[in-house]
Amino acid sequence: MYKTLFVIANLFISMLAFSQNTDMFFYKRALEQKNKGLYNESLQDLDKAIAINSVNGKALFVRAEVKVLLNDEQGALRDFNSCISVLPSDTEAYFQRGLLLARIDKHMGAVKDFSTALELDKEKTAAYYYRARSKAILSDYRSAICDYTKYLDFFPDSVNVIYLRACNKVEIKDYFGAIKDLDNFINIKKENVDAYIKRGISKMELDSTNGALIDFNLALIYDKKSAEAYYRRGLYYKKIGNILSACSDFSRAGELGHNLAYGAIRALCQ
Repeated sequence: MYKTLFVIANLFISMLAFSQNTDMFFYKRALEQKNKGLYNESLQDLDKAIAINSVNGKALFVRAEVKVLLNDEQGALRDFNSCISVLPSDTEAYFQRGLLLARIDKHMGAVKDFSTALELDKEKTAAYYYRARSKAILSDYRSAICDYTKYLDFFPDSVNVIYLRACNKVEIKDYFGAIKDLDNFINIKKENVDAYIKRGISKMELDSTNGALIDFNLALIYDKKSAEAYYRRGLYYKKIGNILSACSDFSRAGELGHNLAYGAIRALCQ
């Protein structure tokens, strides 16, 4: 009997030792540590898991996430690359790598990864939003507008996305479309100074000068130190021939730090 118990005990110890030397043991423990915010400890266990099994795609993915949290961006990028080589159809790996590439200003790569994520899963709606942001940084405004619109098809009440779409519409001179989006945005975010300025710019481009003045004035009601609002109102006054008011607004904009204001003063007010 004692011999049997001894054999069983040894077998149990052997099985325990074996389990603690498998990649999944370290991977699962690393997940627990990550969820507790113990990122360095999690990283150590993930290193062990991957040392045992270099093609453990899940461990590579989580290690990349942990490295992002530890601001090791290049290390995270290498792990995302390895993860995708092991799991080439993993939507989340492409999406997270896209976020990382955008974070380090590699927006062409980010756009490509978000596109791949959407090819793998058309319901990965966040990819439309982040792809649009990267496209806008790359000055691909029309395509960014399409992505923001697709995102809004899923989440029509996303007012911040409506604002971003409006900003892109201003860039391509779709002023009517921009004003429509800004009207919707301002109905909800009534104190957003930048929205009034953008709408004022659009109205001025469409020769709705009175509407532009109202918007620039509203911007200054909500922020009396908005250099951009003073500068834009100065341009409005210049357009209608009120040079005295234009110079006054350019001067105030310059005092508040607007880098174009003093050039406008030299050109108009000297």
